[in-house]
Amino acid sequence: MQTRQVENRKDGLAFLELVQPCLTKMEAEMKGLVQTGDRFLDSMALHLLQGGGKRLRPAFIFLSGMACGGDMDRLVPVAAAAELIHMATLIHDDMVDSATVRRGVPTINAKWGTRAAILLGDYLFARAFSVLASTGDNRVVKSMADVVHTLCMGEIEQMGQLFDEDQDEARYLERINKKTAYFFAECCLLGGILSDAPPEQAQALRDFGYGIGMGFQIIDDILDLVSSPERLGKPVGSDLRGGVITLPVIHAMKSKLAGKRISRLVSSGTMGDKEVAEVRSLVMSSGGLDYAYHVTEKYTNLAYEALRKLPDSPSRQALFGLADYLVRREY
Repeated sequence: MQTRQVENRKDGLAFLELVQPCLTKMEAEMKGLVQTGDRFLDSMALHLLQGGGKRLRPAFIFLSGMACGGDMDRLVPVAAAAELIHMATLIHDDMVDSATVRRGVPTINAKWGTRAAILLGDYLFARAFSVLASTGDNRVVKSMADVVHTLCMGEIEQMGQLFDEDQDEARYLERINKKTAYFFAECCLLGGILSDAPPEQAQALRDFGYGIGMGFQIIDDILDLVSSPERLGKPVGSDLRGGVITLPVIHAMKSKLAGKRISRLVSSGTMGDKEVAEVRSLVMSSGGLDYAYHVTEKYTNLAYEALRKLPDSPSRQALFGLADYLVRREY
């Protein structure tokens, strides 16, 4: 990726320090929300909460709200609900993908079975929307309901496109918008509107979240091809094995030299270690990774332009830095 002008850039997730007190309150809120006194349910919920995660969606809510001078305590329950919704979607994703490991620890379905995982995911959805409803603000309920609807549509579309070598870049971009970017955008928007931001600032935050969400997912798809199991917390090439065809592969399939071979492999419906290794090699040699980085650059630059519409502040600087970190993750 080309060098960008990013203000006050640091490394890692130091940008979260600004909202760490808010995130700490949110963690306590989530723990209280999911624990019921039932040993079986509490053991699953605790396993999930201790499973890690960057808490990106809550961080974007808090930083967006702080950038607009909002009341952070007002945002804590909304951020907690957003993270519970995210966690519920991951549980269901793991079942759909038959995943046994996430972030290096056993998934709920691997440890307790599919029936328990379904019920836990449903419980988290219900708990989250109960919290959102208790705010008395219908905007947050509608926003997160739209997020869940959009996520489901993205997952259904992805399922219909598995091992389909005919899908194009436009369909891929629409899919990752639904699966990832829309959620990021709504979190940033909520941080703004719940902090009484002027409409133009709230829209700028939403545009920022969308652009960073798109870039974040494309980088995730790149890392699935080039990272290591230790860094990913799951097997390399998981998308390919499951028939999910991502942007680097889509672009490489246009190659005159390797395109036909990649298309035959990904449409075969059987992707073992040998096939995954061959596709990875062909994608790298065909410029698929470079092209995907180029598209990431386009979306993140649009996001940065949107963010510059907000007044300068430490929280705006933190949003710049966190976003830059997310799209520059290394393998």
